[in-house]
Amino acid sequence: MQQNRIYSKVALDMFSVQLIWSLWFIGFVLLAQIVMVIISINTGNNIGDFILFSHGSTKIYMLVIGIISSYGFLTFYVNHGITRKDYFIGTAIAALGIAIALAVIATVITALEYGLIEWFNIPVSVDKTVTENVINSSDNSITIMLPKAIVSSSILVHSSSWIVSLLMYILNTLTYYVIGWFIGVGYYKYGWVIGFGFIASSLVFLITGDLLWGTELGEPLSNWFAFQSVNLPLWGSFVGSIILIALILVLIRALTREISIKM
Repeated sequence: MQQNRIYSKVALDMFSVQLIWSLWFIGFVLLAQIVMVIISINTGNNIGDFILFSHGSTKIYMLVIGIISSYGFLTFYVNHGITRKDYFIGTAIAALGIAIALAVIATVITALEYGLIEWFNIPVSVDKTVTENVINSSDNSITIMLPKAIVSSSILVHSSSWIVSLLMYILNTLTYYVIGWFIGVGYYKYGWVIGFGFIASSLVFLITGDLLWGTELGEPLSNWFAFQSVNLPLWGSFVGSIILIALILVLIRALTREISIKM
């Protein structure tokens, strides 16, 4: 019972801290979406809805706070008598909680977005299929400028169901969190030189995660492989993502089991 209370306290503590960060993050993304709506009203161009608009930047955000979870929390907790196991379990639970919270918040904002547009008859067209990676007015589409490998791989364009989109959002952003955590642990344990190898491994995880959802490989990756995409049934994509997350967590646990704590 004592052990359960310890890792649950770690989970609650990390979730609380990261939720505050996340609310600030969502606020900035919402502000950017409002700017896009204003531009769309004045130009007549289409925009992606909030859940799609936020998805690319949320993946980057989760990757970053996943990295921070190593450097920002591991030393603190172990130095305060928390075991590495409790840190690991607590962080994993907190990561899932943050992924769920961000997905729910994005879904609620999206529902409000559609409701307000209809209620006030706002002259803006919301298009869930907008996935280009530049602000473009010539083809009647507007979205935020972000790296193509991140934005163009948004899996949400494959779903027309709110529930499925919510689950996709959770799994995809959680994948990015644990990948960031994996990178952070690698650098924390082995330093910068070997740490670059963890970045390379993480790229493989990122590509695998996107392929599981049917995302096509872009150049130059499409030139290196005999295939450009993997077609799986929806349940296969869900199961594959869960297995990928579990695999990365197993690797993180192995790395942190006896990791030396930096002072």
